[in-house]
Amino acid sequence: MTEQQQGSRRDVVAGGIFIAIAALFAIQGSRYEFGTATQMGPGFFPVVLAVLLAIFGAFTMIAGFRKVPEAHDGPVSWRALVLVCLALAIFGAGARPLGLVPVVVICTFMSAMASRKNTVFSAGVMALVMAVLCFVIFKIGLAVTLPTFGPVFGR
Repeated sequence: MTEQQQGSRRDVVAGGIFIAIAALFAIQGSRYEFGTATQMGPGFFPVVLAVLLAIFGAFTMIAGFRKVPEAHDGPVSWRALVLVCLALAIFGAGARPLGLVPVVVICTFMSAMASRKNTVFSAGVMALVMAVLCFVIFKIGLAVTLPTFGPVFGR
């Protein structure tokens, strides 16, 4: 198999992973009542998202097969891997005690700093903008019950 025929292996594998995860969520979500678009059941949202993820995975795989592979993928960015995984763990563990705004600021800042192209200032701006957007969308728009500032801040 030539390099042209092989395609971008990373994209093909990523697309396959997306499809596998989508299949798991679709199977699990189908165990709940689906409902309709106007009267959504508990299985509606997971199944619809799983279908969208599967479509995205298929497009990613197709693009991977069509793409010419890069000569060298380069080393693994351990900084990015650690910061993004740590940000996810902090979000999961810190959302209730810290509240929406602080946990979004912390996690967005950490994720932005995973890229060496970002400065501390640009990561801070991204974190603040994301916190404002999340507050407007989730607290004002959707009335999510997660506290804006959690018990750690005396609320």
